[in-house]
Order: sequence, then C-alpha cells, then structure tokens
Amino acid sequence: MSTTGSSANPQPTASGLNVIALISGGKDSLYSILHCIRNGHKVVALANLHPPPLQHHEHQSPDEEGDDLDSFMYQTIGHSVIPLYESALNIPLYRGAITGGAVDTARVYRDTAADHMAAGPATDETESLIPLLRRIMHAHPEANAVSAGAILSTYQRTRIENVAARLGLVPLAWLWMYPILPPAAERKGAPAVVSDAGLLEDMAAVGCEARIIKVASGGLDEAFLWGDVAGKDGTLRARILRAMKRFAAPGDLRGAVLGEGGEYESLALDGPAFLWKRRIEILDKSTGTGDGGVGFLRLKGARCVEKEAPADGADPVKPDTVRRPAVLDESFESVLNTLLAKEEVLKREMHRGQVNLHEGASGWGQLTQARDGGLWTISNITAPEAGPGAAEQMEAIASKIRVILENADGNVRDTADIVFSTVLLRSMDDFPRMNKVYVELFKKPNPAARATVACGHCLPDGVTIMVSVVVDTGPRDLRQGLHVQSQSYWAPANIGPYSQAMSIPLQGAERLIYVAGQIPLEPASMDMVDGSLVSETPSWFESYSLRTVLSLQHMWRIGTEMQADWWLGGVAYFTGEEHAASKAHIAWHAWESMYPAPAEEEEGDEGPMLDAWDIKYGGRAHEQTIEETPVLPNFDKVQANDIAPPFFAVQVEELPRGSDIEWQGLGYAANGLQLTCEVINDGQVIHTTTDEDLRYTAIELDLERSGSDLESSLRRVRETYCLPSRNAHAILYTSQPVSNASWSGQVVPCKSVWGQIGRRLAAGVVVQSRQPH
Repeated sequence: MSTTGSSANPQPTASGLNVIALISGGKDSLYSILHCIRNGHKVVALANLHPPPLQHHEHQSPDEEGDDLDSFMYQTIGHSVIPLYESALNIPLYRGAITGGAVDTARVYRDTAADHMAAGPATDETESLIPLLRRIMHAHPEANAVSAGAILSTYQRTRIENVAARLGLVPLAWLWMYPILPPAAERKGAPAVVSDAGLLEDMAAVGCEARIIKVASGGLDEAFLWGDVAGKDGTLRARILRAMKRFAAPGDLRGAVLGEGGEYESLALDGPAFLWKRRIEILDKSTGTGDGGVGFLRLKGARCVEKEAPADGADPVKPDTVRRPAVLDESFESVLNTLLAKEEVLKREMHRGQVNLHEGASGWGQLTQARDGGLWTISNITAPEAGPGAAEQMEAIASKIRVILENADGNVRDTADIVFSTVLLRSMDDFPRMNKVYVELFKKPNPAARATVACGHCLPDGVTIMVSVVVDTGPRDLRQGLHVQSQSYWAPANIGPYSQAMSIPLQGAERLIYVAGQIPLEPASMDMVDGSLVSETPSWFESYSLRTVLSLQHMWRIGTEMQADWWLGGVAYFTGEEHAASKAHIAWHAWESMYPAPAEEEEGDEGPMLDAWDIKYGGRAHEQTIEETPVLPNFDKVQANDIAPPFFAVQVEELPRGSDIEWQGLGYAANGLQLTCEVINDGQVIHTTTDEDLRYTAIELDLERSGSDLESSLRRVRETYCLPSRNAHAILYTSQPVSNASWSGQVVPCKSVWGQIGRRLAAGVVVQSRQPH
C-alpha cells in the first residue's frame, strides 16, 4: 500500500472535448491551451477580439501598432501580433472587433438573455464574443468547449461562462485559482517549487517565453518592459516579487505577481514544440508612456520564424510534462495518510452499530415554517396528491413554493430569495425528472446552493420528493454567491441549477455561508475519483477514505473562497449497507483532523500598501482588495476549548453520480464565536454562540439512552431549545419515524445517523436561532 504524493494525478477519463481557445496574446490564454492538450482535449480554433480599426496617424508606420483599448474584459495591447498565432501554432484563427464598452461592470454578469436584449445586445463589450464564437461554431460544428486564461478574475470568468452557457459550450478555466493550488512537485533536475510565482515557474519549466509589454503599477517601471516572465533563470520573477511585496496584501501577492490586477501585460512568443510549431519574433519596438506612470511598448513589425532544434540529448517537452496541480492539498493529503495509517482500527468499527432499517411511514414530516431575523425556512414541502411521478410531484412542489413566497407578509418575495435547498428523493433515478422542473425555479446567475440525496423507503409513504428551503429576506444586493461553471483543477465545476455557495449577512459583521453538497469528483475530468491515487489495487477502505477526503477538500476550498472563518456544522452523507459504522468513523476522523490545536503565531511584518496606480488606472481595479488571506478554521476568532464543530454522518440510500460520500456544511464569518459542550440525559449538546447572538445548537441523542423513547427525547429538545426562541430553524436526522406531535421542524429521514467520535445515534438535531435576551 502506498500513500499519495504531491505529484500524483489520476488521468482524466472523460472523452476529449473540441475546444475554441480564446487568446489575447497574453501568457495565460496561451498557457491554457497547453492544459487543454494535457487533459486530452483538442484545440480546433483560436478566437481573438481586437480593437476596431482606426485611421493611422500621419507619422505612424503601417506596421506600427496603435494604442490599446482601456478594456475591463480583454487584453488588447499587442493585438497587431495576433494574426501570427495561426502560423505559429498551426491552428485556424478567427478574429472580431470589440464593440461597445464596459457597461455592466458588476462582478457577475447580467441575469438573463432578456436583460441582454433589453439593454441592447451590442452595448457591453462582452457581447462581442457572441458573433465571433457563432462564426467559429459554424465553421467547426464539432466545437463543444471554450477555454480562457482567467486566474483570479471573477469578472472575466463569469462573463465567459455566461456566453458559453448561451451557446451550449463547456467553459474551461484551467488556471482558475491555480496560484493557491498545491505547488509543483519535484521535477527532473530541479528542486520543488514553493513560490508566489509558481505559475510562472511552471511556464518556464516547459519552455514558454512571454515578454512584458505594459506596466501599470507603482511597483513596476519601464525597466521591466520586455522582460521574460517565464525566463529559465528566474531573475525577472524575483524582481517582480520584490517589487510587488511593497503593495500587495498577503492574499493578493500571488495575483499581483501574475499581473492579475493589471500590474503588467505580457505577449507570448514561444512555447513547447508540441503546440508551438514556429516562434514569433518582434522586429522593432519603442517605449511609450501613459497616464499615471503607465509604460508600454509599441511593436513595429513581427514575423514567424523557425524554431531552433533541441540540443543533442535534450528530451523534447511532451504534453505530460505540463504540470497539473496535485489533487490533494498538503493538509488533506496529511488527513488521508492519517486515515490510512488507522485502517485496521477503523475497519474494526464495521462490526458495531448494526443498522436497523424501516419501511417508511405516513403522517409525519408536515410542512412547517420558521422566521428568525432575516431567515425564513420552509420545510418538508411534499405533493403526494399530484401522483406518484417525480415530475408531477416536483411541479406541484414548485407551485407551492411560489405561492408561499408570493404570499409573504407584505414583502415581494420570489425564488431568487432562496439561498439554500435540501432535495430528498426516493430514488436517484428520479433526479433528471426532478431537476428538469427544479431548474425553472431559478433564473439568476447565482441560484440557491443545494444538497440532494435519495432516502429510499425512509421517505413517508407516497412521497417521491421532499424539499426544504432557506429564504433570505434581507436586501439582495448584500448577498454573495459562488457559481463556478468552468472546468478547472480547483473544485468541481457546477453547471447545474445551484451555486457552490451562498453567503448572506445577518446582523453586525456576521455572515452565514451555505455550501452545496460536494461529492468526490476529480475537478479536471469531472469523473469520480478512484482509489488508484492511493494504491494499484485499492481496498474499499482506501478508496472510500480518498473520496471522503477529496469531497471534504472541495467543501473546504469553497468555504475558504467565501471567507468563512469556521464551520458551524458539517454533515457527511454516505451510502452502502456494508461497513456503515466504519464509514461513519472515517468521516468523523477526517473532520476531526482538520481541527488541530492552533499553533503559536509569530509577529508579522508591517501590512502592505495599497497599489494606488492600479486603483486609478488598472484595468481590473474594481476587483482589488486588501483583505487578509482567508484561513479556515480561523482559531483567532474562536473559543473552542478543543471542541470540534458539530458533525453528523447520515446514512442514506443513494447519492448523485453513484457517489458513496457527500459533504455539506454551513460556514460562518464574523468577529468571533464560542463553543461549549454539555452532557444531557439523552446524549450531548454542542452550543456555538456568536458575538452577534446567533446560537447554533447540535444535539446528539444517544441510541442507548433515547432510542427506545425517541419521541419523549424530541419533545424535551423542542421545549428546551426550540420553543424559547419560537422561530428557530430546526433539522432532525433520524432513522425512526416520529409523529408531528413530537417534532415540527425539517426532517431528513435516513437509515442511520452518527455523531462525534463515530457514536451511533437515535437522532441528530440542529437548532439555529437568535439567543434570547
């Protein structure tokens, strides 16, 4: 048996895509093409948007490039060189003129196609992509994907995703979040690279050449022009790092070094021979200056030349030389190794806590509502009266949701206000029919986050679908959503009618972050990860441990991106009749391992300065922040006394894509919180109380102490934790049918439920409310 290494990467097994590569001439868009090939896809065409033709100045040579556009969306400096990429790469090139300007400058692009038409299809520069891509798709009907070089720019990524969705193309963004992914493993003849310029190091490793042709940062001056950011000696990268440390916050340094804030623009001239058949040579150039100290090069003629033959004995760079980030971060790789080291101990748990199944029941799980501050929960919406079919029941459920929202107390509410939904199915076979109706509920670019599981016969008799939703009644413009639809190495692309996460403000500084259910898809291929990453002949234990850790990493990355400081609670849904107790223990140990004792902090350097050049003149200045690097868990804001956040492992019938594990979590961001634990007659309680008086209470009802009389235990829970606040949002996970008299909150019926330390429970309860004064 072997554990994972940082260089281990499972091969994508999805069939290859036929890609249209968006290129600007910059390093990132050209490097993304290498990753398309590396992942088994074929680039069938290049696409470029350029400034509209202008009259040449009286003293300007016909070969001399004019000034670039001030565009938020496209790099246009160096546009006169773009036609040469067709010959250099031997791939057909299609070009179009940029029309309009940056009309819609929100981070997330417009809501619907109707909004585009109302504003005029040619008013925003993003719309220039539509006719260009349609022309390419007509010439290459096999094209089914589009790639771009977005690294950290939500502004650019969401616009390309919007266009791709309207044209039926799969968006690819291989470099998305690349700077924060695991660093390069040891390469042949080179040490491991752990650097804020890691992406540039990877470009250099495969022989890329990309010259700086514009600087627009107080940290960079004209002396950086024509420097090769992918140079093999790394001298220029070191200079950029030193210069940008004066201005960039720790969390922004990697983006600044890569030019993501408009600090500099580059022009790709060469790369590995499997893509670059010829190299580009610039014949002449001159230096120009712009407002605010901007410096740039005017290019005066360019041509393609033959590449030099490799030195004798030199190994040619092949597609598999292009580094892909390791599947697991260092911290999660450590968690996996810890689990594998405990294999014999955890496997012994399979003989404990035998599962007692039950065959459904009628008359429980009634529709309930609760309002608490800005949150409104509507739970257990069913429609067995519509007939046995999933489509019919989902249609009726959707109608009920709309009616409830339309009849809100004097406020206009609709499905755009839903921020999270739990969809329980009788069978995953019903998923396509449910989803076809569900998607019609959401028309906005950031739909509600969602968890979907199949409960089998645990659902009440006659119920094929049960839906519960959380509604945010606060201002819509204060919400933040994450809906990454591009395929990348970061986390699974989300092309369905739900976001990876929704963050909503409550009061004061606090925010709740609802994260969608995450299954262990390998992001680059979107295939279920298999145990070959762990062992050539993996056992069920090794494979399940890997999938548990990978899906938890997905949830963690999303929570970190949404600035969560802590998890209020996590749920690991799992399937399978065999090894149920062991699977619950594996999930618990993975969860617990992410909460080590906090290390002592050393005093840091003085905080960075904000780059005034980029704020005033940078093309993407609206995205620049000076926030600290997010840390999850953030022990500086938590008094936990060695208590891990609440955890439940919930055994269900089936999960999406045939997965055997799915993590779902509720994150929290604010000034601080405190965890306490108490033992009660029926089990134990973990209280999480925030500085803004939000209380999140998780109750573990022991199987031995409350299983025989669960309804009495639930009545005590209601009286103690639910009724004092009156409008608490309460969720019950249980394998035993309970009457409406003993429980009136959300219900997730399951085959078994487990708590911390892998303890088998009669039920798990979550109560979220404002702490009474």
